[in-house]
Amino acid sequence: MTNHSAQRKAAALAPTLTAAAILGTLGAPAHGQAQQQEQNLPEVRVNAQAASATTEGSGSYTSGSMTAATRLNLSVRETPQSVSVVTRQQMDDMNIRSVEDIANITPGLSLNKGATERASFYSRGFSISNFTEDGLTMSADGDTLGFATLAMYDRVEILRGAAGMMNGVGNPSGTMNFVRKRPTAENEVSLTGSIGRYHDYRGEVDARGALNQAGSLRGRAVAAYQDTDTFISNYRHKRALLYATADADLSRDTTLSVGFHVNDERNPGSTWYGLPTALDGSFLPLDRSASNAPDWTFWNKKNTRLFAELEHRLGNGWKVKLAAQALQDELDSVVTGIARVPKTNLFRLSAANAFVYDRQQRIVDAQAAGPFSLLGRRHEIVFGASYRTRDTEDKGYKSVPDYSYTFNPVNWDTGAPVKPAIGTFYYGQDSKTKQTGVYTTARFSLADPLALLVGGRVDWYDYRAINTFTGARSGYKVSREVTPYAGLVYDIDTRHSLYGSWTSIFNPQSAVDRNGVLLDPVTGINMEAGVKGEYFGGALNASAAVFRIVQKNLATALPLTQCGPGLLSCSEAAGEVRSDGFELSVSGALTPRWQMSAGFTYNTAEYAKAQGSNAAGARYAAERPSRLLRLSTSYRLSDAWRIGGALRAQNQIYKTNSAIRQGGYAVADLNAGWQVNRQLDVRLSVTNVFDRSYYQAISSIDSGNAFGDPRSAVLTAKYTF
Repeated sequence: MTNHSAQRKAAALAPTLTAAAILGTLGAPAHGQAQQQEQNLPEVRVNAQAASATTEGSGSYTSGSMTAATRLNLSVRETPQSVSVVTRQQMDDMNIRSVEDIANITPGLSLNKGATERASFYSRGFSISNFTEDGLTMSADGDTLGFATLAMYDRVEILRGAAGMMNGVGNPSGTMNFVRKRPTAENEVSLTGSIGRYHDYRGEVDARGALNQAGSLRGRAVAAYQDTDTFISNYRHKRALLYATADADLSRDTTLSVGFHVNDERNPGSTWYGLPTALDGSFLPLDRSASNAPDWTFWNKKNTRLFAELEHRLGNGWKVKLAAQALQDELDSVVTGIARVPKTNLFRLSAANAFVYDRQQRIVDAQAAGPFSLLGRRHEIVFGASYRTRDTEDKGYKSVPDYSYTFNPVNWDTGAPVKPAIGTFYYGQDSKTKQTGVYTTARFSLADPLALLVGGRVDWYDYRAINTFTGARSGYKVSREVTPYAGLVYDIDTRHSLYGSWTSIFNPQSAVDRNGVLLDPVTGINMEAGVKGEYFGGALNASAAVFRIVQKNLATALPLTQCGPGLLSCSEAAGEVRSDGFELSVSGALTPRWQMSAGFTYNTAEYAKAQGSNAAGARYAAERPSRLLRLSTSYRLSDAWRIGGALRAQNQIYKTNSAIRQGGYAVADLNAGWQVNRQLDVRLSVTNVFDRSYYQAISSIDSGNAFGDPRSAVLTAKYTF
């Protein structure tokens, strides 16, 4: 990027940064007793009674309740599975901007991002196949989904383990529920500006408040824009988000919520595949700025959401809710493939392709929830029905004749290759998915210390696909697939509980074999048991858990050379895979001034039975870490100053079919904040403080390997009025 370009972007944010500097001269309020100063600065006060699910303004690293596991609104301690939350306070403290940042800071989660715009997320040895947004399921599509900015979200709830009650289908790894910020009756506007390494400039506006005098109509709008280079030499971002929502009280007991958001991400210099290694599997002497993409590549995404929710409160704790969401995710890209020159460490840009994807989802969910009495005790139940469709239309075009440009990835000019004409159709895949389900979960109070959770889903699933290049058709239909759920929670005392849960697993696959035939659905079971603790009125939560997951027919990707004509990828069923492990976690307030989120996860995933090329007892997905440590913390030195940091560490990862190895590593971050006055907050975040060089993703000797981010710093100022 030229100096002129950097100056132009700095000028765009000059008003925000200048205002922050001028207001900073007003100074901090006079120091006094801690309680008095917390009253002077209410926006940073920690709510020790963490009873509310909303985390904005709580100052907390935990949440009072969530619905991510069972659809019942339960506290962390009452939920018989491993759950955690990344709160708005934690996002702000740690400068968490994207879903990739969420994976790097959350206990039990790991990230693999072998291509610049394709991220995969893992928990307990398996990939996360579905996300939810305000409880409505959507496919976790790494090619098209855009979560590069989290400005519109109050929190992200994470469930580790099977999420069958929420999603109906999916891997037993877990899910992430993105909960949007909601309108409030109180008027408030915040302006945020930041500047960081790699000419990283970002601005954000968040406005909320009553839209009429009575406060029965409330609105909120969030806009964010980022313009930045990256540590990769020719890879850049321009990202824009617009979110608007409104709540209307139609009556004393009925509320209608509507809204939309548009996310637009422009990413020139993107790679479709990651970096190669040497022929023997050792890492090439590459600088972290290395790229295998010419300057003319790009990978752009656009995500549009329309959503509505109607809630009616019936009285006696009962309510009914109807929610719907329409999604359109678009991809427009020009990218290249790479191939090794045989028996050398030279490579060819072997293809120049344009991919255009249009993927749409429609989700409707209706439910009723409330308490009831039986045999003299009070219980809770939720029941409902959901309908979901997903339509995809993917097209790929290539240059003719085939593109070829030989280069040495250690030292080459990414501006040298000439962009060819791309327009010959060579790949097409259209699909239609319909899923209808009914569900229920009940929490029975069997005795004062003992609760039984039972539930289940029944799903009808229909998948149809056509390869529009070859004309080949495939698909399957599943009727009345039952997903049962059972859990027990026993209160040892007023702070501690023992729990256990069991559920089955069902996940239809879109993966195909060498001949383009769909693989059979994944089936299996998920079991978990542990102990949870709740302290300081719910302000601090801790847990220890053991788990076992057994799956059959998991897809394992095969080399592209083994795939038939017209296929971009193919897989084979992995037989039976078993994952065993344990987790320890803690989140919330250790003291009124000290917030922490920490966790350690150990899991071992292996093939329980041989199938195809996979031997019994062999490690499954050794390129994913089996030991993970996550720690983030913030301490308020006074009502004006705070400091914090984060640490993430993992063990060695490797490929079982090659010599590629990435040793274990740890990455540390630091941050500091200054509450200048009631309106102005300034914070500095430094990531990878010791500038550790490592590969965060490994794949094959020819591509799919990617460096982790080097040291970086971001200075942020937020003004609220």
